[in-house]
Amino acid sequence: MPKPLLLQRPSGLYVRFFVPCDLQARWGCRYIVRSLGGARSDHARLAVARLGYALGQAFQESRLLPMADPKDLLQTALAGARSGRDYTLELPNGVKITTDGSEADYIRAKELAVELAAMSAPAAPASLPIGLVSARVQTFISQMKAKDRSATNLLDTTFTLNLFVALIGDKELSAVNTDDLDTFLDALAVWPSNASKKKAYEGLTPREIVAKAKASPDKRLASRTKEKHLDRLRTFFGYCVGRRLLDHNPCTNLGFTNKDQDEAQTRKPFSDADLRQIFDPKNRTDGITQPHKFWAPVFGLYTGARVNEIAQLYVADVEEIDGVWGIHINKRWQGQRLKNASSRRFLPLHPAIIKLGFLDYLADVKEAHFDHLWPGLTWGTNGPGDSIGDWFNRSYLRGTCGIKDPAKTFHSFRHTFASLAERSGVTDQRNARLTGHSSGTSVLRRHYIDPPTLSERVADLAAIKFPFLELNRRPKGFFKPWFKRVKAVESRKSRDQPSPKLGQS
Repeated sequence: MPKPLLLQRPSGLYVRFFVPCDLQARWGCRYIVRSLGGARSDHARLAVARLGYALGQAFQESRLLPMADPKDLLQTALAGARSGRDYTLELPNGVKITTDGSEADYIRAKELAVELAAMSAPAAPASLPIGLVSARVQTFISQMKAKDRSATNLLDTTFTLNLFVALIGDKELSAVNTDDLDTFLDALAVWPSNASKKKAYEGLTPREIVAKAKASPDKRLASRTKEKHLDRLRTFFGYCVGRRLLDHNPCTNLGFTNKDQDEAQTRKPFSDADLRQIFDPKNRTDGITQPHKFWAPVFGLYTGARVNEIAQLYVADVEEIDGVWGIHINKRWQGQRLKNASSRRFLPLHPAIIKLGFLDYLADVKEAHFDHLWPGLTWGTNGPGDSIGDWFNRSYLRGTCGIKDPAKTFHSFRHTFASLAERSGVTDQRNARLTGHSSGTSVLRRHYIDPPTLSERVADLAAIKFPFLELNRRPKGFFKPWFKRVKAVESRKSRDQPSPKLGQS
């Protein structure tokens, strides 16, 4: 049953019906618009209800009789909407109207008349169309780009929203209903993992992929992945509600994960045995000649910083303030990003990092005139963190160290740091200042760095009881051969492929 949209025009009220996507080519149009002939109020609603019912029958016949002429079906529908026996229709407001449709027409007209009465008051002007879902999606994505969202976020959001439109068919935003959401959820339930990379689904439309996947033993999407797709759709509809394009979010109360799954940790902290294996000098041999492979795990353990926060550091981000060496985690230079406002902080360096010779390394990097703290590190679409994470998780952790638990990754350093801080008596609020989590109304939310808190951060860091580890240091100048190699590679790069340069973003 097509849903009506009332249109107010100078010549009077009109009604517009959306032609189903699968019939648009045959019918030669996307919409059917008809005048209500001067009808108003309840009489207009009755006329709309009858016409909608008749068109629904015509659309159904068009599918069952593919050779039938759509023009004939349309004329029959219009004629049927004006003929039949008399029935008296009583609306919720007590008004009685005599109809001349069939009994089925009368029943459906009564139902739709009630729906239309709830949609708009008799004295209110008819609502104007708010646009197709696809058009609103394009606007939403454009505004995301204007907010400088990450390329990955844009790519993922675009994929999810385009998938939704492809599954339900493009329609008026206001016409999206629970059936459409059910269609999307049902599709995600059977959607193959990495479908775009599998030849079996190459060239297929989303609907065809869903149909084929239902009979396939291919691995499905993880619950958390499906939840992310739903989160993106929920965000889009929330945006529409905020713009007053919709009066409610159709994704409300929908989800793929239960409470236990939501509360379960997707990453585990490293055990003391794990840490001894990771920092075992036998594993961290002199063959690790790239500075980020040597220093990133050290920074991960003793700072609790996110992998991308460590990877995107510039030489200028390392500073001594009031006799305390630390790193600025901020968005000051080209390519740097912050996860959220609370991520911005000045983080003192643990004595273990200084003891390992980091200041000597810093002097070597400055002497070589590099802007980035880790020269030669590849910067991908998501920043430089992926390069470190991929190496550490796949090659070093799983291969060299033999730690196979999929819940343990580079991000486990962050969990380890937070857990050790908690066990050492560091309060949640002060722990949040170190790790860059939101801490309510703390100073972190109002100031980038407040001098009185610096001594507190140093004390909190010193209070954390890290397990004893046999850390091997690199002597001053150890990484100079690597620096020379990076310089040689950079000199061969074309001008349209420069390495990241220091400067305001």
